[in-house]
Amino acid sequence: MTASQSDQHGEPVSMALLGQRTPALPVAWTDKDVMLYALSVGASQDDPFADLALTTENSRDTALAVLPSFLTVMRTGGRPAAVDRIRTDSLLHAEQHIEILAPIPPSGEGSAWVEVTAVLDKGTGALVTSTTTFQRPDGTVFARSSGTLFVRGAGGFGGPRGTSATPAMPERAPDARVVHRTRPDQALLYRLNGDRNPLHSDPAQARLQGFERPILHGLCTFGFACRGLVTGAAGGDPARLRAMGGRFVKPVFPGEALATEIWQDQPGEVRFRVVDASGAPVFDRGSARIAPA
Repeated sequence: MTASQSDQHGEPVSMALLGQRTPALPVAWTDKDVMLYALSVGASQDDPFADLALTTENSRDTALAVLPSFLTVMRTGGRPAAVDRIRTDSLLHAEQHIEILAPIPPSGEGSAWVEVTAVLDKGTGALVTSTTTFQRPDGTVFARSSGTLFVRGAGGFGGPRGTSATPAMPERAPDARVVHRTRPDQALLYRLNGDRNPLHSDPAQARLQGFERPILHGLCTFGFACRGLVTGAAGGDPARLRAMGGRFVKPVFPGEALATEIWQDQPGEVRFRVVDASGAPVFDRGSARIAPA
């Protein structure tokens, strides 16, 4: 295969990806980054003064807090080179998970590295999971963020299939339901966190990829889910949300209303999903861990 053919078709998925990692690179964030992120996932849209703990750093008797899903936009230097060589038009963002091991301050610095932690052969495609580990300057790991890509047409390489044991949502009514409306320009605001993919901003590019207009970033939907969990399961305290994750199943168009539906499993554990106005899941089979008040 020539270099030009490799560029056109991308590298094949194989078990050689497993364990590939980047070096630990510096990571830093400021209170401006934290507040911009909160605004970009809808904080204060319904009531300008309802989310001051997420959107201001100088309100009286209100300390600035960090939405846990902010982890997904912290700059880390990218994925392992072997993952970036997979043909990009064959990739779908399938899952996202975060875990918070220690409080995230409103500003800080440290380092982070990305490692391929799972490669699964699903027959018609492959699942590749990359996990970002964040640590403080003293070496203490404070959080992890894992994203799983589905690579269309990349199956059949002989890797493990994995399990599909994630339980479906309960058939009973949810114990809590939190509704947020996205703005028509939500994707234009969210892209300022760093993801400038024109699929989310350019109508012509969206049509080329089969959409009637630009779609919302999947990780923006994830941020709305995080806000729903903070409100509906963590009593409004972002620090109590210690882990969350699930599957992307349907694109969202900016301007749509999203409802986070939450079921209490057992103390400290909930299941959730996000549905659109028609009731169709857009983020499904979610689970989250909530610390005691």
